Amino acid sequence: MATRGLPAWPHLGQDSEALPEAERLLLDAARAWAAEGPAGPMAEAAIVLAASGIEGAALMLDPLLRVLPTLHLAGPLCPQITESESALLLAISAAQQGSRSLALGLLHRLAPPLTAYRAMPLLMGLACALKRGGHVLAAAFEPSRLPRGL
Repeated sequence: MATRGLPAWPHLGQDSEALPEAERLLLDAARAWAAEGPAGPMAEAAIVLAASGIEGAALMLDPLLRVLPTLHLAGPLCPQITESESALLLAISAAQQGSRSLALGLLHRLAPPLTAYRAMPLLMGLACALKRGGHVLAAAFEPSRLPRGL
């Protein structure tokens, strides 16, 4: 089977410093949450988000990250983006663009079906909080160009 021409996941394996500002902010907050510093996960994420004036988004980020069992977040200094981090960024981007079915499909990569359905309100809340704060994730995909097998 030929593998030439298959689309690659946006952000996957990309240098995290090369991300647009909104994606980098969200990734830094999620990684700070996972690192569990002395202030606790939600406070660590809020510290990162406070630099952009949207510390309230941590109230939605915390329960979302807790409910996704297969989400693997790299360390704060990891130079590359993992597959699950890419799926999370894309799901939030899809939610901000109003493509709920695509966002749900991307959440299925991070959680079993029932859990993914339960995570949708949290994902939508986070996407809206980021958008209200002026942090719109770039449309890193066109639905027709996404890899098959969501």
